[in-house]
Amino acid sequence: MYSENASFAKRLSGRFDGMIRQEDAERLAHTMVDLDGWYLLEPSRAPPAQPVDGPTASRHLEQLLQEILREEKGVWSTMVYVQNQEDPWIIKVFHPRRAGCGCGGQGGIVPWWVLSRVKPEQVAEWQITACRPSESAAKGGVWKKWFNH
Repeated sequence: MYSENASFAKRLSGRFDGMIRQEDAERLAHTMVDLDGWYLLEPSRAPPAQPVDGPTASRHLEQLLQEILREEKGVWSTMVYVQNQEDPWIIKVFHPRRAGCGCGGQGGIVPWWVLSRVKPEQVAEWQITACRPSESAAKGGVWKKWFNH
């Protein structure tokens, strides 16, 4: 699919498969244990200088999956994307409360976390389009306001 020398940016903009079932994402976390050299990148921060080992990266993904399940109230949806399930190099994880911010002119959808075996680079678009909850969302949204009156 990609040459071993393909850049982070090239891979990041490539094709990704959504992990629809929880079992698939858990299997991905299990696969990561045997693959060292993972960079755990939070898009709102500078890229990390050093990678972590496979078990550390796997535990991090498992923690993110638990947070997604808490937010989704146990209903699984496509919040985890991987380039290749059998040989993962980049995994994008989206937070359920931030996944829709690309709508309404607020910019593109920014991943919550990116786990990468390719040394990450700063992505300028992430700094510009970082998603923040709107004021109405932070207060419970339109429905809460409507039903509290």
